[in-house]
Amino acid sequence: MVLQLPIYDQHIMLIFMIQSFGMKKITTLFISFVLFLQLSAQTTISWVSTSQSGQWEMQSGLTAVAASGNADVEVNTGQPLQSIEGFGTCFNELGWTSLSMLSAKDREGILKELFAPGVGANFTICRMPVAANDFSRKWYSYNETAADFEMKHFSIDNDLQTLVPFIKAAQKYNPSLKLWASPWSPPMWMKYNKHYAARSVLGNTNFKSEEWGMDLTGINNGLQPEQEGKEGTDMFVQEEKYYRAYALYFEKFIKAYRKQHINIGMVMPQNEFNSAQVFPSCTWTAVGLAKFVGYLGPQMKK
Repeated sequence: MVLQLPIYDQHIMLIFMIQSFGMKKITTLFISFVLFLQLSAQTTISWVSTSQSGQWEMQSGLTAVAASGNADVEVNTGQPLQSIEGFGTCFNELGWTSLSMLSAKDREGILKELFAPGVGANFTICRMPVAANDFSRKWYSYNETAADFEMKHFSIDNDLQTLVPFIKAAQKYNPSLKLWASPWSPPMWMKYNKHYAARSVLGNTNFKSEEWGMDLTGINNGLQPEQEGKEGTDMFVQEEKYYRAYALYFEKFIKAYRKQHINIGMVMPQNEFNSAQVFPSCTWTAVGLAKFVGYLGPQMKK
């Protein structure tokens, strides 16, 4: 089986892999992808790479040859067993602010290449954050009124400036675009450390510039070392009234977006539930997460 894609689709795959896997692994992964696409062509392979030192550089010099011996992976097209729901990326606030800096013509051209069927990447299912993530303009939630267990002060006003117009701009080219949503952090008052982040920068020597792509020396995310969460622990307050309030939070999120003519098809209770990060994050144990799903599931069923 030979899969052929236009070069622009390969660019999009490069961007997607950088976001998903990090800059260190991108070269091998992307070369493998191109080899798979063009192996039967018996031609010299070209590809585009992006790094901190050079962006969108054309590379060449690899020659595709016929494989010999046993393959590591074989695709049996004669016996389909699984189906793929679709491919996509993540809507983020900083993605929209960046697109907004472009001319209307350039912005629409990019959106068309990403989402219009039969044009470019043809993204059909995308992820979005529930409030702030690590690509937000600022850290926020939809309700920071402490002890508001009835969610009377819930609001997506912030998203009306960024995420909502971003998604609507994509829906213009693909009205049937599917969405699934995940929070990076609950509201601060629902966490034991009363902060969006789970890991402090202060006094931490583990942040190396080659790991993060930047030097975090002197940067303070506002979290004190004693407030840090730990992997394998619950940072979310383990009480029934908090579980119920957080499940209601999800319901109000879905209904608020529905009023904007944006339907959320799926939710995940937590992004990277065992990862304490310097940006919005929240660690959960398997037991704590299972307890919350016991409240979230019935709320979503309604």
